[in-house]
Amino acid sequence: MHRGLWTGLAVVGVGTLAARRLRATVPKLVREEPNPRFDASDPEALQKAVRYSRLHERLWLVSTVWGFMLDGVSLASGTPRTLADAIRAVVRPRFQAPAFVLAWSLQEWLLGLPLAYYGGYVIEKRYGLTKQSRRGWFVDHIKGFGVGAVINTPLTTGFLFVAHRYPQRWWIIASAIALPVTVLFAGLYPVLVAPIFNKYETLEDDDLAERVRRMSEAEGVRVSRVMRMDMSRQTSKANAFFAGVGRSKRIVLADTLIDQFTPKEVETVVAHELAHQVHRDTWKLIGLSGIATVSGAWLLHKVFPLIVRRTHSPTGASTLGDPASLPLVGLMTGVFGLLAMPVVNAYIRRVERRADRFAVRLTQDPQAFIGAMRRLQQTNLTDPDPPAWVRVLLHSHPSIGERVRWAEGHV
Repeated sequence: MHRGLWTGLAVVGVGTLAARRLRATVPKLVREEPNPRFDASDPEALQKAVRYSRLHERLWLVSTVWGFMLDGVSLASGTPRTLADAIRAVVRPRFQAPAFVLAWSLQEWLLGLPLAYYGGYVIEKRYGLTKQSRRGWFVDHIKGFGVGAVINTPLTTGFLFVAHRYPQRWWIIASAIALPVTVLFAGLYPVLVAPIFNKYETLEDDDLAERVRRMSEAEGVRVSRVMRMDMSRQTSKANAFFAGVGRSKRIVLADTLIDQFTPKEVETVVAHELAHQVHRDTWKLIGLSGIATVSGAWLLHKVFPLIVRRTHSPTGASTLGDPASLPLVGLMTGVFGLLAMPVVNAYIRRVERRADRFAVRLTQDPQAFIGAMRRLQQTNLTDPDPPAWVRVLLHSHPSIGERVRWAEGHV
């Protein structure tokens, strides 16, 4: 107990020093002035976008350090074992694993709530990107936790069961199950989950809907419906996307996109999204996710026992089948994910560049593409040319500046 306490205090001390160092380092990593390479019609608005982007980048850095520090403290202090023992004392054996998953998820959600509120509501409100009330934001955030709990609790409980029953082969079985579950979720999400947060209705603009449908079918992509989503309920940012697979596939246009963009710009955005369907990028990303799942599961299978032996089991769990192992599993997968981010984002940026080329080639209107990109930069308050480390580590799309300059070369 005393060892865990002192270890926990040591982690807090190291985390505090790291936070102070981060605070001193961040100003050197970020640039407060817009890149002069981007020709903006409103320099003040561009400066505002840069400040907004820098805030979110700092918040990401702080949230990452905070999350790892909390995980370290909880592991060092033996909190997972204490919680697992408390649940074991009052809950029937068959319900102990899901009870632990739910309780730990709630704890993590509550500890992350202040930063989530600051980034998801305070900053958005300050920069005029949302008209949502504080109550509305909290309701949506609680809904998000509820949906996540309903989905993740049985999946994680199943993982624990497989890891307990097949300690040497669990990573193969879990990886094999993960792929069909991902495909199933992709099909069910637009039908069951998305309507919990937003209202979806058939697009009333028959002319726009027909142009979108005709454009899609000309490229061999059949959509069941063209939908309008009330994205303005949460934000003034614009978006469009294909949702679902097979018969549930539909194209969704945010009301903010329809209301703020010209018809030709909307068509360009749709053409970009259509490229992902033509090139089967969704399936390729699912395949990439499958490879990452197998690799991560195998790595977890090999590394977890080493950490348990070297640290004398900080969670109090000696096997992956014990619910008390989940916080360490979460910390390890978080580290794996952070290390993989630059590689994954580099691949996705390549996919997005190909979609840009497809959109301009299909519409034969590079000016509309340029207009759409500039309007996205304005409505979403995007830094058109962020620092290199931000592009490499955080961005899954090429910068707006890069996309505009590319299109200008094709006018």
